[in-house]
Amino acid sequence: MIIQGIHLLNFRNYGRLDLDVGPSVNIFYGDNAQGKTNIIEAIYVAGSVTSHRTSKDPEMIRFGENGYSTSLDLLCDDGGKMNLTAEFHTEKSDLTKNVRSYRVLKQDNIKIDRISDYIGVCNIVIFAPEDLNIVKNAPAYRRKFLNTLISKVSPSYFNLISDYSRLMNRKNAYLKSARSGRNETSDIETSLDFWDFSIADLSADIIIMRDRFSRILSEAASRHHSDISGGKESLSVGYDTISGCSVPLDAFADDDRQHDAYLRKGLSGSDYTRIKGILSDTILSKLKSARSYDLEKGISSVGVNKDDLDIKLDGLQMRSFSSQGQQRSASLALKLAELDILRMFTSSTPILLLDDVFSELDADRRASLLSAMKDAQIFITCTDRDMAVKELAPMESSESAKYFKVTSGSVSAG
Repeated sequence: MIIQGIHLLNFRNYGRLDLDVGPSVNIFYGDNAQGKTNIIEAIYVAGSVTSHRTSKDPEMIRFGENGYSTSLDLLCDDGGKMNLTAEFHTEKSDLTKNVRSYRVLKQDNIKIDRISDYIGVCNIVIFAPEDLNIVKNAPAYRRKFLNTLISKVSPSYFNLISDYSRLMNRKNAYLKSARSGRNETSDIETSLDFWDFSIADLSADIIIMRDRFSRILSEAASRHHSDISGGKESLSVGYDTISGCSVPLDAFADDDRQHDAYLRKGLSGSDYTRIKGILSDTILSKLKSARSYDLEKGISSVGVNKDDLDIKLDGLQMRSFSSQGQQRSASLALKLAELDILRMFTSSTPILLLDDVFSELDADRRASLLSAMKDAQIFITCTDRDMAVKELAPMESSESAKYFKVTSGSVSAG
C-alpha cells in the first residue's frame, strides 16, 4: 500500500493542503518551524489515529478553528484505491459553555464507528526524535509503543485495552466513592468482586498478547542492535507485569520445541484456555489481596495499566545506565524491530516516516536505517536538501525521489 495524495484541513499551521506524492521517496526540506513535521504527524494521525507528538487532539487544530481533518489517498496492494480520513471536532454549547469534542474516522467517506476497524488498514512506522522516550522515560511511553504495535497486527487487541481502561476507570470511581463513605458497606465487597472478576479476565488476555509480542520484539531488536553496535553490546527487552503472571508463559518460551511456534502462532486453543484460567485466578487473587489498601487510597494499585518493558543493555537497565548515544541505538533497534514485525504479520511493507532522523543519527546508525528501508514508500523531513540527496544516493529509489520545500505552511515541489 502506498500514499498517492495527502489532504489537510486546519491541521497545525496548515489551513488547507492538497499534495500529490511519489511512490518511493518523498523529502520535505526547509528551515525549522516551517511545518515539515506537521505533515509527517498528519500522515501518521490519518493512518494510526494517534499522534507521535501529543495525546491531546486540540493541540493539532489550527489556531482559531474548531477542528481538523487529515486524509490519505491510498493505492492498495491489489491495485484498488482507498481513502482514509481522520477528523477531530470541538463544539461549544451556548447554554452551558461546555466544549464537546469528538473524533470521526472514515474509509472511502463511510464512517467507521470502531477505532479497531480503522487501525491496521494502513500500517505506518515512524522514526522520530521522540522515540528516545521509549528507552529513557516513564513506563507509559513503552506501554504506548507496545500497545500500538500489537494493535496494528491484531486490531482486536485495541478493543481489549479499551474495555480494560473503561472497567478500571469505573472501578476507581467506585473506590473513591466508597472511600468517601457514599456506599453501603454491605455492598462494597459484592461490587468489587464484580469489577475484579471482569478486570482479571480481560487482564489475562492482555498479558498473553503482551508477553508474546514482547518476546518477538526482544529477539528482533537484539538482532538489529547487534548490527548497529558491531556486536559489541547486547540488547534485551523483558516484560514486567503483575507478579507471577509470566511464569506459566515462560514454559512455552523456554522450551526449544515450543518456542518458535509460540512466537509465530501463539498458544493453541486448549493451551490458551488453560493459561488464561491460571492467569485470571492469579490476578483475581492479587486484586483481592490489595482490596483493603485500595479502599484506603481510593484507587486500584494492581493492574496491567502498570506494565512496563524492561530494556537492558549488557544486563543493565537502560533508563538508569546508558548514554544518549546508546539510547539512540536502542530506540532505533526497537523501531526497526517494529518494522520487521509488521512485515512478518501483515505480509505488506509499511509506509515509513522519518522525522529529522538524519540530524539525530550518526553515519553508522543512518546506514542501518537505510538498509532496512528497501521497497518501502518513505517520507523524510530535513533541513538540508543536499544532505538528503547524499544520504539517499546508495538507494535505487533515490533517482525517483520527489522533493518538496516547506516555507511557513506552504509546500512547493522542487
